Amino acid sequence: MAEWPHFISSVLTEMFQDRSEGQARPLTAADILRINGGAGPGFDALRLLLSVWVFTFHAMFICDGPDAAEAFASDPIHGVFVKPVLPMFFIVSGYLVTGSAVRTRGVSIFLLFRALRILPALIVEIALSALILGPWLTVKTSSEYFSDPLFIRYFLNIIGSVQFFLPGLFLQNPVPGAVNLNLWTLRPEFFCYLFIASMIATKAIFSRKLCTLAALATILLTALYMLRGGQLYNFVGVPDWKMLIGSFVFGCCAFHWNNRLIMSGGNAVIAFLVASVAAMYSSLIVVGLLALTYLVIFAGTRKVRLPALLRGGDYSYGIYLFGFPIQQTLVCLLPTEYRHGSVVLMLGLPLTLAFAMFSWNFVEKPASQLKTKIKGGSNDASSAASQAAAE
Repeated sequence: MAEWPHFISSVLTEMFQDRSEGQARPLTAADILRINGGAGPGFDALRLLLSVWVFTFHAMFICDGPDAAEAFASDPIHGVFVKPVLPMFFIVSGYLVTGSAVRTRGVSIFLLFRALRILPALIVEIALSALILGPWLTVKTSSEYFSDPLFIRYFLNIIGSVQFFLPGLFLQNPVPGAVNLNLWTLRPEFFCYLFIASMIATKAIFSRKLCTLAALATILLTALYMLRGGQLYNFVGVPDWKMLIGSFVFGCCAFHWNNRLIMSGGNAVIAFLVASVAAMYSSLIVVGLLALTYLVIFAGTRKVRLPALLRGGDYSYGIYLFGFPIQQTLVCLLPTEYRHGSVVLMLGLPLTLAFAMFSWNFVEKPASQLKTKIKGGSNDASSAASQAAAE
């Protein structure tokens, strides 16, 4: 616990430290990537923060149900601090995945690397939910449970066909029946990877101009969709899948403008103010996404020293993946008088972090290490800085 003040201090220091010692000009994103060997030093911390924030929000509404979430969605605080979270996740993904695509340069290698990053932990989570959590807490008998079509369908999540329900599970919870609502983002994520694969196949991923045209096309399609009455957020403030894909494309485009993106605390403050105002007006969604894109890259290029417990790996995916089923389980098992968001948060976050650590160390990391063998022992993270300004 003694390391947390140092962690907070380092975050604040990095936020407003725009120049290196003796540096004559503010650093660009490309400069910072180059200094750090091609990696953005703050992206892991940012993803961790976003995953914990999703967990926190879910803890607040999972005990009270969708009505409470809908009421909160109308609060300006929700618009500023909750609605941007999933778009920011996809901006991060678009930015980093584009770097990976530029380095791997091949469709098959790219898709294989994405599968190695996403599928192993997903398969483990689906299997644990269907084979252990379900039989443990279902109101059905074992024979009824395993013979129910919902049981077999749940494994379709592995290929992106999202299924939320298992037989007889969580029926009395305030969010009834849902095992893992977080899985809905799998489909837009898979579409984003197919988009990048097509960009690699056509060589467009290596062109700043073509990636910028893709972002401009996204802006145009978004405007047309909204002019026809389309909504990019639902009644509880969750973004539509089109919003997430658009966020991913913005991140993809931003990667190619690294050498023009000056990273300064003053710019970040302006971007935050713009994003905050844009969150209150649906007509400013595109402006808000542009501001969020800058904030994401700014945060990702800060050098943040995490507490020792969290330095061992990238736990964000595990927290996002295992968080909701753990929360639903706690709500199911807790006595009624203890079904409060603060209790679910206090008990559930350490438990979820433990699952995330297990997932990283015994599932995700070993799978990711296969990349090195596939690439013939080369490290595919070494050339991001030189590619950052590529057109």
